Amino acid sequence: MRQAGVVILIFSALLLLISACVSEPGIDKNKFTALKLTVQNLKTAITASDPCDLPVMLQQRLDSEITAVKDKANSKKEHDLIVAYSHLLTTYRDGVLLCKSRSHLSDFDFFPKGRIYVSQELDPLIEKYDLSVEKHVYKHTGQYMRSIDANSIHVIWESARLQIKNIENMMNYD
Repeated sequence: MRQAGVVILIFSALLLLISACVSEPGIDKNKFTALKLTVQNLKTAITASDPCDLPVMLQQRLDSEITAVKDKANSKKEHDLIVAYSHLLTTYRDGVLLCKSRSHLSDFDFFPKGRIYVSQELDPLIEKYDLSVEKHVYKHTGQYMRSIDANSIHVIWESARLQIKNIENMMNYD
């Protein structure tokens, strides 16, 4: 009886050891081919002379390709990769929003040149990317306005560039 208990214990330990050694499936890179191409286009656009000229279709394509692959993920690594792509999409949207805001009030003499007016819409970006804000007084009314440096967009594009590098590493070192 005692031998049977030892055999069962050893067999259980072996099963546990074997199950721990079995690796989870990796990333099926074929599933992510379209996403990889779109991200390469995004990477090229971000490093262009004016990254704010990004085509809107890249955002739409990235969004639809993430949605298409999301349901096909079969492993934790693929799910993690989809999460990384989703974070990149959010960063891309943040960059586009800041780019669109560049021209708000920029044509008026009372607003400092080389600055971006901070509206409520930009407040989450200010906090998320820790952008430096300056206050300005509008002389005619005494109202305060807030602004960020126009080069703040580079902080967001750098974040996107780092996320792209992370995605590439996830794909390459699987």
